[in-house]
Amino acid sequence: MMPRTRYPSMAIWAAREVQRHAGRSMLLFACLTSLVFLIATALLFSQALDATWAHLLDQAPDLVIRRIDGGGWVPIPADDVVAYATGVPGVLDPTPRLWGVVPGPEGPVTVVASIAVVPESVLNGIKPPTIGQAVVGQGVARALSDKRLTLGIRNPLSVTVIDVFPADTGLATHDLVWMTPEDTRHLLGLAPDQASDLAVHLFRREEEQAIQADLAAAFPWPVRITDRTASALRHRTRAARLGGIAVVAGIPALLALLMIITGTVLDNNGQRAHWGLLKSLGWTTADIVRLQVNRALIVGIPAVMLGLASAYAAVFYPPAAGVTAFWITGGQHLAALTLVSSGAAVILLEIAALVGLPFLGTVFLTSVRAAAGTPWAMLQADPWN
Repeated sequence: MMPRTRYPSMAIWAAREVQRHAGRSMLLFACLTSLVFLIATALLFSQALDATWAHLLDQAPDLVIRRIDGGGWVPIPADDVVAYATGVPGVLDPTPRLWGVVPGPEGPVTVVASIAVVPESVLNGIKPPTIGQAVVGQGVARALSDKRLTLGIRNPLSVTVIDVFPADTGLATHDLVWMTPEDTRHLLGLAPDQASDLAVHLFRREEEQAIQADLAAAFPWPVRITDRTASALRHRTRAARLGGIAVVAGIPALLALLMIITGTVLDNNGQRAHWGLLKSLGWTTADIVRLQVNRALIVGIPAVMLGLASAYAAVFYPPAAGVTAFWITGGQHLAALTLVSSGAAVILLEIAALVGLPFLGTVFLTSVRAAAGTPWAMLQADPWN
């Protein structure tokens, strides 16, 4: 056996193998990159959507109360409902809200006049509108040709757009129009003493069920009470429905993984004669396996990094993020999403488990199997590669 010190480092041998099989290496690189991109895009989108909704819901009221009549919503007397809710123990800061849905330039938009309707952080740094003015979301702004916005049919109103909500708030503000209470009441047909619903916070959330019963009994007419859990469930159900892209992405991802595994097996079997020559020069089966694992790492690590970077850009970097969200949701526009560091770490571990371990395991097992045998038997392998 030749002294081990006469061999170049295993990494250099592996790099030479990558260069010697440049076509196969490029195919492997492309398959791995595509696989990581598809899986990471689905995971990142689902995780980021969930994290963004959780952040927004943390700022939402604990309960929202609406008056119902014959199954439909009706306005509530603002001063009266505050008095009714204040008399219930455990209720904090009952706030009447003004909001509704009206026809816009390209479909329905949500008109709000009270900051209690949207998270307060969304409005930070934005100048409040005055009568005849409005602040709009990105989706509404894209439908405008100038600064004039006309809303409503029964009580139409034309206002001047003075600002646009930032893209990173779009999950809450995409179709939002923030106006003055006077303009909002005109559009919705509400009297000066009326509101759309009542938002309340609770002193102790663990008493929510009992407080809901007390609130329902405190009003002289039927009400429907929605809690934060119900809102979260509704949004998570929507996210899960949109997250069906993971299933769609899984089909080409599995095909790509099958191509990688098949190509690795055929590639290793095709190199038996070459490995037989190396073994006749003093290489061991362990050396050949190390060579193949190093070769896989040289191709795989850059492929995984490129796939992750491309997926991150596709989910979070405009305008690619808008295209990705539009494709995933089947035609709906979503805003820029956020991702917490713990979520990113989980996704890295999931990628390692779904892609890295199966890939390296396949390389290792097929290399051990193909490199086993005497040098003479391996030299007789066909084809010579």
